[in-house]
Amino acid sequence: MPVMSRTVHNVCRAMFVATFLVFLALATALVATQLVGVVAMQPELVTWAADHLLVPSITAGVVFGLVGFVGGYLMPSGEGDEG
Repeated sequence: MPVMSRTVHNVCRAMFVATFLVFLALATALVATQLVGVVAMQPELVTWAADHLLVPSITAGVVFGLVGFVGGYLMPSGEGDEG
């Protein structure tokens, strides 16, 4: 595999993992904050979490999906073949 192809693949894989971790952290924070708000009967906390964490979570999920989509095209031949 050429060095350039290997480098691009490694960068894409690192971006895939990084965007996944950002998405997972934001979504977990959103759900945990809303759960605390429901258990503590604090509707302001539930509303705050939705107002401040929903759009960043969705954005991170979209970026994660796009990086994964592009990464599928950059995968070296033979690595993703199932048989």
